[in-house]
Amino acid sequence: MRFLLPLLFLFATLPARAQLNNWDPSWYSTDSALVFHDDLDYYLNAYSKNEIKDMRRTVNIWRMNFDKLMRQTFRELRTYSEGGGMDARTHDFTLPLAQQAGTYHLQGNSGKIRAFMFGSISNPPARVQMDRWSRLVQKYAKEDVQLFVVYGRELHPGDGKNFKLYPQPKSESEKIAYAKEFAQLGKMPVLIDGLDDAVYTAYGKAPNGAYLVDKDGNLVFRGTWADARKMEHMIDTLLKWYKAGRPKEFKAE
Repeated sequence: MRFLLPLLFLFATLPARAQLNNWDPSWYSTDSALVFHDDLDYYLNAYSKNEIKDMRRTVNIWRMNFDKLMRQTFRELRTYSEGGGMDARTHDFTLPLAQQAGTYHLQGNSGKIRAFMFGSISNPPARVQMDRWSRLVQKYAKEDVQLFVVYGRELHPGDGKNFKLYPQPKSESEKIAYAKEFAQLGKMPVLIDGLDDAVYTAYGKAPNGAYLVDKDGNLVFRGTWADARKMEHMIDTLLKWYKAGRPKEFKAE
């Protein structure tokens, strides 16, 4: 998956796709949940062209073998978007926190809406989203909502002048140090996945993937890129749905 982002930076310059929403923001009800449409779009449509250019400057896509990049990218696109090896449900985890002692247990926080994304210090979109998601933390401070980052795999380890000091970590202590530094980019809890990337793998290996779990533990959204605007829309809708008594037919006025 480390090969995916550079290719997307390349594709993002093409004019055929809009920079904003090509995602269906509507929802549908099941017997037990309000579910949102997955956003399995591999274009960086959360960003303006200038933002994409700024992120591209932090990595050097031409250092990679382009044929190898293409083959690996499409293998992983197929695995994620077509569900091969991806079990689209909530996967429980207990992970240590970067900013303080202790751990976070996903199932142990049932009764809360939980939104999380995957990120790493050499993941340019995740670095941008840290500030945007931090604003959502402030917005929902008095609600039953938890937002956090799972520190996953390095996307561009050792790449270019920006990330040359951050090769793929070889020890738990090295990964913890990276996560602590990444946490300084925002005001969100940062959880640390293990060196085996077990949680990152369970949720589909999307480099800056975003997921929404409702109060009852249902995985009600998954996306390939963590767009704070889309997550805000879904959280607002879920909060209104719960306050309305979880109706089968629901319109968020």
